[in-house]
Amino acid sequence: MLGISVLVGLVVVAVPFVVLAAVVVVLVRRRTAFFRQRAYEAAQFGWFPAPPNPWLVQTAENLWQNGKAGQMLAGEFRGRGVCLLDYTYTTVRSNGQQTTSSTHQVHLVALNLPAALPPLTVTAESTLKRVFGGKDLELESKAFNDAFRIACADNRYASAVLHPRMMEWMLFNQGLEWQIAGNALVSWGIGPFTIPMTLARLEAMSGVIDRLPPFVLRDYGVPAY
Repeated sequence: MLGISVLVGLVVVAVPFVVLAAVVVVLVRRRTAFFRQRAYEAAQFGWFPAPPNPWLVQTAENLWQNGKAGQMLAGEFRGRGVCLLDYTYTTVRSNGQQTTSSTHQVHLVALNLPAALPPLTVTAESTLKRVFGGKDLELESKAFNDAFRIACADNRYASAVLHPRMMEWMLFNQGLEWQIAGNALVSWGIGPFTIPMTLARLEAMSGVIDRLPPFVLRDYGVPAY
């Protein structure tokens, strides 16, 4: 009887580990299949794996915090250079007695600009940002002001970029958040990038670039090589 009890105890202890191992195997297989399918879809557009761009990794760190770069794909979209980067970072919360950490998966999409421009960031507005986000640039469109928050050191430059047609385009694409970072327009989203969602994002980003006034590129831009 003792031997049976010991055996039952071992089985009870072992089952959770077996289940956990099975779950890990399934997740690894799904992840492998996801990356394989994504690589296949990306190749149809001439996007192929490349080493993570240090500048784009730094942009990710500026947006969130130090983390880990994942897979990057590079290529072109309608004649403009494009980079797609997976990124993972961790946040830590403490209530004084207990500390918990959470891992977040995000991605960045960078599309080349015709010239390097000063920094400008457009993000979705929220109640939290209104309370703690500091002063926001108010433009002539109330709908735009209610939907977006602008971060820029030069209000005149920001107003020139965010002219009425640009604001109209942004209101039509309210899910798009972006940042001008040097000679690229960078946007981001939650989770690893997928090709269908990236194509939709690139369409919206292209609309932003196409609406940059020529005088902004001339007066504020530095030629990109």
